[in-house]
Amino acid sequence: MCESNVYLKENDTERLIMENVAAITPAGNNSFLLRGLLGERMEITGIIEEINLMGHKIILKAL
Repeated sequence: MCESNVYLKENDTERLIMENVAAITPAGNNSFLLRGLLGERMEITGIIEEINLMGHKIILKAL
């Protein structure tokens, strides 16, 4: 599987916001649309801090 978990980093603390994310699309103004494996959708505001493809982990930093 190629899905990743997305975390939001605030005050040096990472919080899991969505599991099994299959796609991330820029939605403008530092926001991203996350789409899950089963069709879940979530829009989140932040900037990309790290993408670890081998670890299936994406970290967005809160603004």
